[in-house]
Amino acid sequence: MFCPNCGKEVKEGTKFCPYCGTPFPQFQREEKSKHRRNLKLIIIPVAILLLISAGVLLYLNFFPGISPEKSSEYENKGLTALSEIVTQNRITDEQVLKEAQNSFKKAAKLNPDNISAKKNLVYAYLVSDDIIEAKNEVEDILSKNPNDQFALKMKELLGEETP
Repeated sequence: MFCPNCGKEVKEGTKFCPYCGTPFPQFQREEKSKHRRNLKLIIIPVAILLLISAGVLLYLNFFPGISPEKSSEYENKGLTALSEIVTQNRITDEQVLKEAQNSFKKAAKLNPDNISAKKNLVYAYLVSDDIIEAKNEVEDILSKNPNDQFALKMKELLGEETP
């Protein structure tokens, strides 16, 4: 740094010029405050941008929202597994049954309005003799649409069953 009075180079952080005696604490403060102001102009927008980006990523990871395309993809996967069970007479294949059930659950979770995924889940539970889960899904369908004919008929049929 240089003395503003005599122009000679002085050691950084010096309070007085060793050549002419000029005090420069104010000079140093102005220089530091300009530097800090410039840093703030860079750091604050970058920090805000990072916070917004982090927030968006967290939101997308924890709240995927309604995804009809992905929901349909999982429902189709479940239907394929159920079809395989029926056409190949693999009703005792628990792994394929679980795969179908999990696919329908994912489809319903990704799109809560996808009632057909819930209905197919009822079928998958019935194929695996899980009457309690089938009843729970029927009740869930009826909570969304009390007049759903499929759910009303299933409730009637399942009401006669004992777990």
